[in-house]
Amino acid sequence: MANARTQFDAIAGYLERAHEARAEQLYGKPALSLNGHAFAAYASDAMAFRLHGRALAEAQRLAGARGWDPLRGQGSSPGWVLIPASQALRWNRLALDALRCAREAGERRVSYAVPEVRPQTDAPPPSTPASLAQRVAAALAAGFKLFGTRAE
Repeated sequence: MANARTQFDAIAGYLERAHEARAEQLYGKPALSLNGHAFAAYASDAMAFRLHGRALAEAQRLAGARGWDPLRGQGSSPGWVLIPASQALRWNRLALDALRCAREAGERRVSYAVPEVRPQTDAPPPSTPASLAQRVAAALAAGFKLFGTRAE
């Protein structure tokens, strides 16, 4: 099997040719991005992927996997997981999952439009207390027959 950097370069080349990925730098590390948002990177003879959902959970269960922070290299940043070279055979699938996750994240539309606010009017209530009392008294006198049929 080729070394880890060669494997990363092969994956990057494929994703650039067959998909809309671009090879870029992420804090000085070779990375892949989609629409300017990094989704995979190479660091310390390992490959990092930005995933979500089931793909992230499955990647975190791999032997040697750990959280990764693109800026510091240590620690963890949400969604990023570092997969060691011992799992390099899984990098192809993880790269495609990370690309899919990046596409899904880019397709989400958040509306920042201000909802229409209707002015509050000081309209009088639909009935006055006196008219309400008159209707209740009439209903009581009629035995509530006005409000529907009564079981007898």
